[in-house]
Amino acid sequence: MYIASEYLAQLKAESSFAGVPADQMTPAQHQELAARYNDGPGWQTDDAQAYGRGFGYNLEEARRALDD
Repeated sequence: MYIASEYLAQLKAESSFAGVPADQMTPAQHQELAARYNDGPGWQTDDAQAYGRGFGYNLEEARRALDD
């Protein structure tokens, strides 16, 4: 998780929403970050975008798992 969090922080810093606090990110920003995480420089491909959309579908489940 540490490596993933560092990588996500790096990707967010390279995005247009670098200055937006994580708890204020929009769903679209979360999806973009997930797509960037999944496919790096190719994050705008259809597959990466599908991964980003899927992230939003599972976000609440992931939050519950981390709270347990």
